[in-house]
Amino acid sequence: MPHSAREQNRIVLAFACVYFFWGSTYGAIHIAGLHLAPPLVGATRSIISTALICTICLARGVSLRVPAGTAWRLALVGCLFMTFNNVLLVWAITKVASGFAALVIAMIPILVALIESALPGGERLNLRGWLGTLLGALGMVALLWPTLHAATAAGAGGAQDRRSLFGFALLVVAALAFATGSVLSRRFHFRIDPFVATAWQIGAAGTLNLTIATVTGSFRTAHWTRSGLLAIAYLSVFGSIVGLTAYTYLLQRVPVTKVSTYAFVNPIVAVLIGAALFHERLAPAELAGTVLIIAAVATVILSRTSATPVSSDPLQEIPIEE
Repeated sequence: MPHSAREQNRIVLAFACVYFFWGSTYGAIHIAGLHLAPPLVGATRSIISTALICTICLARGVSLRVPAGTAWRLALVGCLFMTFNNVLLVWAITKVASGFAALVIAMIPILVALIESALPGGERLNLRGWLGTLLGALGMVALLWPTLHAATAAGAGGAQDRRSLFGFALLVVAALAFATGSVLSRRFHFRIDPFVATAWQIGAAGTLNLTIATVTGSFRTAHWTRSGLLAIAYLSVFGSIVGLTAYTYLLQRVPVTKVSTYAFVNPIVAVLIGAALFHERLAPAELAGTVLIIAAVATVILSRTSATPVSSDPLQEIPIEE
């Protein structure tokens, strides 16, 4: 618990950063995806973030060397976070509204809880946790109902309906990838400087993203516009550096269950920004799904309050960074 007014103010500021900047990344991803292919968005964002983090480490006099066994584990988690999750997220937002995407991704804490329940020695869900999971499933059905109804009414469905369904499938795979990476991150028990670990994770993903972008010809189709570059810069600085630093700070001073509240605040921010900037509107069924999903995530997170200790190693927790 904080012991001074200055520390309380820092905690409030850190929460504001995590709530707003991580919620606003969906809008920036939407803009970046209009100008650059998803692998190239992931590559440029990861490379810029890695360069900034490495600069911070060098300025602090912190060595970037890690044992070989730790290096490959960090690389695996990083690729799950920033390639299989982030690149698929960028791709999905080219097919569905950014607010819609944020709501699907908000299910990650529930997926983490389900994976932990299935693994040996994992934390089991209690009755409240399973109730939250059921609410989440109902929320997903409500969120997808307008698209499914339109596709059923039209037989095979129109092109936009197929795009929306494909975008939803991409989001589910992206969420599963991040949930898997989160569980692995906790079980690997990384014991190194958080910035060093982040540099290795994002650096490995950036290398893979750059390879994919080169092989798929993303550079030939890229439109290097001012808005696209500003979106990439925003994602790199505020989404990665500021958001992750604030998240790490909170994990060291606030119970993880309170920090986890970002999971049901970020979608609200994303929906509001999507409505303000891109004129995205949710159908009544989707609004109902929004309420159910946020309630579901809150129920699952709060159901684990007594069983989840606050770790002294922030890298063992779940660094959700979109």
